[in-house]
Amino acid sequence: MAESAGIFFEISISEKDIKRFLNHKFSHSPFGGKIGYYFSKLFNECVTNPRNVFIFHYNKENSKCFVAWLQNNFEEKLLQPFDELLTILSSYKIGEAPDYAIVASIYPNVFSGYKIQHNSFGKVSVEQIPASITKKLMDRFWSFSKNNDFPEPQKALRKRDYIYKNFKNYYKRYLTHLEEVEKPNKIMLATKDKPFYLFNTFYAYDGKVYYLFSYTKQMIEVSNADPLTLKLVVGILVDKNFVFTQKNLGNFPPNNQKNIPFSGLYDVHKYVITDGIDGGSFTYVKNKSETVYWKDKNAVYIHTRDKKNTCLKKVENADVDTFEYLNFCFGRDKNNVFFEDKIVDIDPENYTLNKNGFMFDNKNIFYYDNKIPLNASTFKVISYECSTNPFIGPFVLEDKNGTYKFNRNRKWKDDKIKPILNKL
Repeated sequence: MAESAGIFFEISISEKDIKRFLNHKFSHSPFGGKIGYYFSKLFNECVTNPRNVFIFHYNKENSKCFVAWLQNNFEEKLLQPFDELLTILSSYKIGEAPDYAIVASIYPNVFSGYKIQHNSFGKVSVEQIPASITKKLMDRFWSFSKNNDFPEPQKALRKRDYIYKNFKNYYKRYLTHLEEVEKPNKIMLATKDKPFYLFNTFYAYDGKVYYLFSYTKQMIEVSNADPLTLKLVVGILVDKNFVFTQKNLGNFPPNNQKNIPFSGLYDVHKYVITDGIDGGSFTYVKNKSETVYWKDKNAVYIHTRDKKNTCLKKVENADVDTFEYLNFCFGRDKNNVFFEDKIVDIDPENYTLNKNGFMFDNKNIFYYDNKIPLNASTFKVISYECSTNPFIGPFVLEDKNGTYKFNRNRKWKDDKIKPILNKL
């Protein structure tokens, strides 16, 4: 059957179950075996062969999923996964009326078909498929075209009501998978004249990693970095073995003055291995948007700057297994509460960290690393600047002895606490 033909079906299924269907695994299939990835492979073939067409559409109003897969040169062996696929699909089907799948050319000329009911499907002869079903399926197929032409895959992804949104997510992950599969060979072939782009300003060629310092147009080697596993963990360079931080090399003039903001000297850095940190287990604590702490299998760290160099500083006495980030640069483990890398005198099992950034227990109060000399058991925040940013002062604070003003931009000392004469 070496002509333009494909498989077309529409089935009644809930949106909840169409997501489950895409997430369902084949018994034997590469790349996780999920149906969503298998369909992604079919869709991606349209990139290399624009005469192929793949449509995956879900109509929420009538709970129907329409799938069309048209190949320029169709071969029967391409149907091999569909017996299992339709078996899985039938388990999610809703409604008493049967649905149908057909193998047909685009004229149409039906070659074979399947009758799908809940928890069962079977092959049927062409004569057993109602003509109205064939016409309906082909009309649905052509409804996605414009002047009998179908959009290219990238345009199809952007079109409304063409590709179901949950399937788009699978396709994005499939493309990432392809990049990773092809990456080793591309890196192996990369040269200085044609380097392989990794991410940000990092490149690879001749089996090594370099970063481009744009002002001086220099490619600076990241010694001992593995190009296959190199990544940024919230701004920190890591591979499977090591963690890298920046070391200042000094001031250098730019190599090319064209399009450079000024002709002075530029600080140039190189990335060096940070001794004693395991790259394979290195990660951030809590989440990407609120990262103050990082950890590996051995310790907890904060990111600091020493003059013009960056470094990761170990948080001494932190228990890596129980450590967690709280907020406002506070963290805790089973034994202690920390502000950045310093232990603060707060009970790790009985504390309050309020929305204003004050950390306190029954004995002590801290605002960041500043100890606030008020009575902790009666401490209250009476007012603050605004509800949008409740951690921005000045604050009005209260304890059993009085009411006080506190400016968050200064450190507290006993002689700077000013009682308000007329208590609010």
